[in-house]
Amino acid sequence: MKGDVYYGVQFQSMIIDWWHDPVEGEPFKHRGLLNSHLISPSIIYGASDRINIMASTQIGIRSMTWDKNLSSIHHRSESTLKGYKNANPGILGETKILFRYLLKNDGIGEGSRIIMGGGLSIPSKSELTSDPFFLNGKEKEDHRHFSLSSGAYKYIIESQIFFKQPVNPVFYGGFLIYEHPIEQSQYGYRPPPLLNASISATFKRFDSRDTSIGYGLGVLQSGKGYWNGFEEPNSQSLSIIPSLSFLVNSRFGALSFNLQKPVFVKGAFITNEGNIKQGSNIWQFAISLRKV
Repeated sequence: MKGDVYYGVQFQSMIIDWWHDPVEGEPFKHRGLLNSHLISPSIIYGASDRINIMASTQIGIRSMTWDKNLSSIHHRSESTLKGYKNANPGILGETKILFRYLLKNDGIGEGSRIIMGGGLSIPSKSELTSDPFFLNGKEKEDHRHFSLSSGAYKYIIESQIFFKQPVNPVFYGGFLIYEHPIEQSQYGYRPPPLLNASISATFKRFDSRDTSIGYGLGVLQSGKGYWNGFEEPNSQSLSIIPSLSFLVNSRFGALSFNLQKPVFVKGAFITNEGNIKQGSNIWQFAISLRKV
């Protein structure tokens, strides 16, 4: 509603256990962990009874654990807290500002809620400063593959539709989010466009703590990314993301715990070296707190 302020914070961890076959000059299998630990504060302001303004950002660390005693120009134990030859350090990820229009709202009772929105994703300086794939044919040297930000501005389009009813599932629906780069980063990187679709259903337990269990299924489609006009290996992919969540009302606000297991259907882990045999095992866990 107009004048309401909605605060939120999410603590998110993603663990990626990855491997790929030997590459030129390094005749051994590469394997390690790529971990992300992020805090995402957010705020939503009711500009009117129909228009909301949302701002969120990411603060955290992304780190690589290299489980080989062998030296590699591609991988090592390191984190985004420190810079490298082709990477700027930092703790700030990307910031998003969205405007949402409430197309339909049947109030606090049963009925539908339909939201349309869009906005901007603003990059941080914690980005890669050169092509980690050496697509221009130059001799490969020590480099890093990951960062907290793509370094590029992106526009965002989203839609949401949810339904509420007095019986289980009391809340069900889905959302669709599309992100597309406006231009390449100052270092020549144009990230892939992303299409994120998700459906979910929430089942209340009708207990004194007003707890509920949610089930969801997401689909993430990534297009092609480019370094200085050269197509980035592995950027095009399709993954499905089943999720399980538990929600409870606390004295601090609405608290939710969410577990996700992304699985690649097509494509591969984007930070690996290229079109070689590879694999990954990914788990994501998040705790969210929201309060009006």
